Amino acid sequence: MINSYFEKIFPFAYNYFSKLFELIQKNEKEFPQAIIFEGSNTINQYLFALELARILNCENNGKKNCNCINCKWIKSYSHPAINNVSQIHFKGEDDETKTVISVKQALKIERALSLSSDYHRFFIFFSSKEKIYNDDELKNFRELGYDTNINFSIDPLNYSSFHPTTPNALLKSIEEPPQKTTFIFLTKSKEDILQTIVSRCLTFKLSSKKENLSYKEIYSYISDYPKIDYYKAIDISDNLQKYIKENSTLEIVLNQFLEFLKDLIKQNYFNTFLCTKIKNDINFVNNAIKQSKANISDKIVLDTLMLKIARGY
Repeated sequence: MINSYFEKIFPFAYNYFSKLFELIQKNEKEFPQAIIFEGSNTINQYLFALELARILNCENNGKKNCNCINCKWIKSYSHPAINNVSQIHFKGEDDETKTVISVKQALKIERALSLSSDYHRFFIFFSSKEKIYNDDELKNFRELGYDTNINFSIDPLNYSSFHPTTPNALLKSIEEPPQKTTFIFLTKSKEDILQTIVSRCLTFKLSSKKENLSYKEIYSYISDYPKIDYYKAIDISDNLQKYIKENSTLEIVLNQFLEFLKDLIKQNYFNTFLCTKIKNDINFVNNAIKQSKANISDKIVLDTLMLKIARGY
């Protein structure tokens, strides 16, 4: 359903939303009403947001390479229910602001939501200005079948472009939207937008491929997770100690393990039992990171951590 392009660059988000769409088709779940994407490549975040919107509005249940009217509209940035919101998009005639996403735009969204729609509406927030792309920058658009006649930049939100007065004006719309309405905020970091928005959103780290694989060097040591018993725990600890001596530091490895667990919990969002264990183990890793900064030996920190993960306490 979701284009395999995103499986390569955003594997955990790809798996999460693939499972979610399956549950939506069975009427067991609803699509989130507010989402934050954070990471270094805002263009890919934008294309992923459009892919989610395409699937929800496709006349053929999200079929890949579909040519229905909704898919065509989305790929040409002209769908009536898929709205870019930036300094140069979704502006009313009386809105002369040019450097910020304005309160007037927030009020325009509120008025738009007062009207009924047969579509699943999206409001995609990002910073933007007029831009001329070179051929190499359009590679991702071509690969996904999008119109390359695009003349605006897709940059992350920040406090300068998304001043707190505008997010505050949006809160009612985000908290009580009509059915089939989703707000998506594209950021480098969720810390760059108002906390009151963050607290109302699901956040997904959509990093570059390299960043997503930052723990790939230790994956072979931790790939048995969560099926780690006492004997495996000691073996994992010993192997990680050897790896650290030759390639890294304890603190870096622990942070890589932490990223692995965070990605895993997103991938298994619907498995309540596993998510509970992962959250518990995240606490163990955070405590181990504190110990690593207190000059406690690598062996003690890793042995203690892995045995706690094996025992569950």
